[in-house]
Amino acid sequence: MTVRQPAQARGIATRAEILDVAAILFAEKGYSQTSLQDILDQTGLTKGGLYYHFRTKQEIAVAVVTEGFAMDDTPPQAGPLQAVVDASIVLAWLTPQVPVVQAAARLATDQDHKDTFGYLWSQYIPRVTQLLEEAKRREELKPGVKPDETSWVWVAAYTGVDLMCRLDYAALPRKVAEMNLHFVAGIATERTLAELDMTVERGRELLRRSPWAAEYLDKVAPRTSAPFDWHKT
Repeated sequence: MTVRQPAQARGIATRAEILDVAAILFAEKGYSQTSLQDILDQTGLTKGGLYYHFRTKQEIAVAVVTEGFAMDDTPPQAGPLQAVVDASIVLAWLTPQVPVVQAAARLATDQDHKDTFGYLWSQYIPRVTQLLEEAKRREELKPGVKPDETSWVWVAAYTGVDLMCRLDYAALPRKVAEMNLHFVAGIATERTLAELDMTVERGRELLRRSPWAAEYLDKVAPRTSAPFDWHKT
């Protein structure tokens, strides 16, 4: 006797598979070069099966970018400025390894796709601003540092580093760590600067201990048949 998976659970699994496959294709080929037929071929779904979850490629892209936003669950840290540093280095480690995060970055910088262009920084900037406002209240920032302006520049700098590493994503964690060292030196008090951990290794260790990061990485391993390489830089 075959025990059938409940319909709701099957639907959730199918939707997740569509997003996983689409993320890989978007990350590798971009939005315009990925067709619905490509997604159908990779998932083995019928058009009806796909359209039950998503009516258009555009809807799939929006869902991929939304899922690829990886900051809400960043681990709590000793201070808000450390939390911003941690969010950036964790994201830098996730991006080369996890297709949905990588695809989100690519789609958010695709000016030809207005529904996803800019989504990530429109989400990251308010979160970073909130943390920097708390850092200012805790006197972690130098006098005169404006949280809203600083968050915009910090997220813009990260976006630029991400773009410049697209052909060698393995270098992203190291380059983001270097960016943080230079950037934070200009905004943090001497006391706070001495207490911060801005090493590239910190991001790797945060991923080791993070259940939510493991959920991302567990999706990758079955498709790649290879474990996550924690020592890759």
